Parts: sequence; C-alpha cells; structure tokens
Amino acid sequence: MVLESMSDESLDILEAGDFGQVLNLVRANTDIDVALVDLSMPGMDGMSAIGAVRRSAPDIYLVVVSASEEPQTVRRALDAGAHGYICKSAGSASMMAGIRSVLEGDTFVSPHIVVPDTLTVMAGDINGEQIRNLLTPRQRDVLAMLRQGKSNKEIARDLNLAEITVKLHVTAILRSLGCENRTQAAILAAKMSV
Repeated sequence: MVLESMSDESLDILEAGDFGQVLNLVRANTDIDVALVDLSMPGMDGMSAIGAVRRSAPDIYLVVVSASEEPQTVRRALDAGAHGYICKSAGSASMMAGIRSVLEGDTFVSPHIVVPDTLTVMAGDINGEQIRNLLTPRQRDVLAMLRQGKSNKEIARDLNLAEITVKLHVTAILRSLGCENRTQAAILAAKMSV
C-alpha cells in the first residue's frame, strides 16, 4: 500500500515468504529497483543475508524493514550493505520518505534512531557465531587468511580479488570486530576457531 501510493504509475510488486524466495526473485528480475527485507524473515542468516542480496543484485536498493530499533543492529545492517533501515513502528509517511530517499541515492535510517559510527563490540565479548553473523562470507574468507598471516597481496591473489578490495574487507573486519589491527583480528579468529 505504501509503495503504491508513491507513484502515479502502476508498480510491479513481488512478494517473498522466505529468504530463498528473495534471492530467487532478485536473480530472476534484474529490473527490480528496491527490495524491502525483514531481518526476521525465515531463512535470513544474520547480516550475511543482506550481503547475499547485494551480491546477487548489485544494482538493487536494499532497505531493511524491522521491528528492532537497536542502534547496533542498524549499524550492522548498514555495514552489511543495506541502503536504508526503516522501523516497522514508522508511519506510512516516514516509510515513503525513507524509500524515496534511498531511491535518490541517500542512506536512510528512521529518524528517531541514533546510529553509532562504529559497532561497540569488545573483542573479548564476542564468540564464533557472532563473528559469522557480523561478517559477510567474503569477509570471513579474508579473516581466515589473516589468521594464516597472509598479506593483502597474498589474500588478493588467493581469492582472485583486487588488492584494494582486500584492504576494504580488512577495514570492515576490524571495524565489525572492534579490533585495532589485523593481528588482533587474527588472534580473535584463532580463539573463536573461525
């Protein structure tokens, strides 16, 4: 209803009952402009699901619509690749404003949420499952190679990535895990058997 009220033209709205269907729809319909996903949708695997949608459809605008108003959850969703985060408690006018903002290329978060610049994860307060939920699959691959003591150049070669892409992944890993340097991240990964 909110989406239909945004446009004078008729819209094609596709619905999915679980995350597997979401991936199938975005892969099969390359002209989708925006995807609204719920973090509690069946089949969603933490924040890595956001990355999976973005990898399957890199040009799609992805907006999380969630009941959670926890600032750390919002930060994780944005770090995972969401373009916007709208709380289910938001009214339809706020939802429309958020979707419009994202479609115009901005990042949108429901106004009453103050999103931290970084995650406040203490390295000692995290376990292996949390690491898997905080990082995308590719970031976990990079972390595993950091654990082996490999340089960015070696990681780039082994994963067939550009070295700058590896640097970006390392920066995101450090921020997500609350580590100051790659050595701390490697030690944490070893402790957590990731």
